[in-house]
Amino acid sequence: MMRPTRIAVPLLLIALAIASVFAQPAKPGATKPGTTTSSAASTATTTSTTGTATDTGIQQSLQEILEEPSAPDSYHYDPQGRRDPFQSLIGPTPKLQPGQRPAGLPGFLIDEIKLQGIVRTHQQGLVAMVNGPDNKGYLMRVGQKVLDGEVIRMTPGSVVFRQEVNDPTRIERFREVVKDLSPESKKP
Repeated sequence: MMRPTRIAVPLLLIALAIASVFAQPAKPGATKPGTTTSSAASTATTTSTTGTATDTGIQQSLQEILEEPSAPDSYHYDPQGRRDPFQSLIGPTPKLQPGQRPAGLPGFLIDEIKLQGIVRTHQQGLVAMVNGPDNKGYLMRVGQKVLDGEVIRMTPGSVVFRQEVNDPTRIERFREVVKDLSPESKKP
């Protein structure tokens, strides 16, 4: 014979589950059985008006936060020569497709340029004569850009380039490359 507690406990659990389903609050906009549609419509109108007022208040407070002028004592980051932590360590994405370079000096790498001479002119100062990888002669002035850098200064015996470096282990993004007229091995 079966004991009454064996049946009573599962029935009690089922009754509690059914009671909890009916005890849940109704969802907004849902109508309960037995209510008229006019009361549901008035409730929906009140809810939408209140929701619009709340949304407008939220938008106004967001605008105030965004338009609030920054205080003079607000935080300002000073990198002091450190690299940008949000920049890729591999290096910037290349602007040119591989094999596509501009014509002339802007398309040459600093390592491809051979310094042939330096001339002093009255109007332009020092002008460097260089040969490119195409074996043609070109004239360079201070400030002229090449593919991986630019000329930053000239002396009567050398040209100094600032070369962009894509090395993630270095803090500096540039290095100076000096091209001398006479190589050091030939100097007495």
